[in-house]
Amino acid sequence: MRCIIVYIGEKWSMKKVDNGMLRIMYYLAVLFSFENFYNKKVDERKRDKALWNYMYGKNVGVSIGLAHHWFGYFYSCYPGFFSWLLLGIASRVYGDEVKGMVVLLIFSFPVALGYIHAYRAVFSKDRYLKYFKQFEKEDEQWRKKWKRITWAFCIGAIITMAIGFFCMAIITSV
Repeated sequence: MRCIIVYIGEKWSMKKVDNGMLRIMYYLAVLFSFENFYNKKVDERKRDKALWNYMYGKNVGVSIGLAHHWFGYFYSCYPGFFSWLLLGIASRVYGDEVKGMVVLLIFSFPVALGYIHAYRAVFSKDRYLKYFKQFEKEDEQWRKKWKRITWAFCIGAIITMAIGFFCMAIITSV
């Protein structure tokens, strides 16, 4: 569900930016007397289903791709907490001699282990399309509830990552 909320938010923001740019272009077209040309191009663009699917489509498109990445970024913050703790322990045990490759492994191992399960739960076999169907069937109150849960998930991820960083700092300074 969280991915669907992120997708809907991404689609909403892209449409707002798109409409804002079209408004600016319209004013420029009126200013330079290209209004007829502009209206013709906008009408062609609105009728182009392939362009709409590319920008806002559920199967493939810019919006679902960005939602996929944002879901990954926020979800990776939770195992990132353990990465910071492990880095603090490694720094405490080995001092400042922790090499770059070891730091990379310490960060990537918990994040990869955590993200594999999230990816399989949401994106494998296009499971998120089932979530879209369920999301479209539900009422507005249910959607608002999941929107709040998604915001809490994202804010909690950032807070968890920050707590992990501070715990690492405490472990290394003790």
